[in-house]
Amino acid sequence: MDDMKKAMKLSLMFGLPGSVIVPVAFEVYANISQWAAFFFMGAWVIFLGIKFYPLPVKPALVGISALIAYTVIFGFALMPTIHTSVKEYLEKNSEYFYLSFQQSAVFWLYAVLIFLLLFLSAAARFAVDKIRSNNERSAHYIDNAFSEDDDNDK
Repeated sequence: MDDMKKAMKLSLMFGLPGSVIVPVAFEVYANISQWAAFFFMGAWVIFLGIKFYPLPVKPALVGISALIAYTVIFGFALMPTIHTSVKEYLEKNSEYFYLSFQQSAVFWLYAVLIFLLLFLSAAARFAVDKIRSNNERSAHYIDNAFSEDDDNDK
């Protein structure tokens, strides 16, 4: 149960900052650069993957699910505040660019896909662990197949 507690602790620790990172990335996407926003979010997801990697698969999946839920729920709650402050700042210093509904939908689709990479990393970890386990069992069987304990036939 310690792994599950650690997974939930990590999801809280990084879900709350993630709820700020995603709306900020949306504003970067709208006003600075699409690739910078995706790089920013991709770097965040890679960092999260590194943090969740040491956990077993089930706690990691639960923690990642909770992390995404915290990020989405609190992100939507913080989005109006972040959007308003960024808009006011840019209108004072520059020009604020509004995205169409389709452009916004494309950003959110990519954001979801980037965060789903966390699940893919947990699944890849499960596959790697399974392959290692099978390799170790195969090596054990091969070692036992040629052992000298089979001399009872003589």
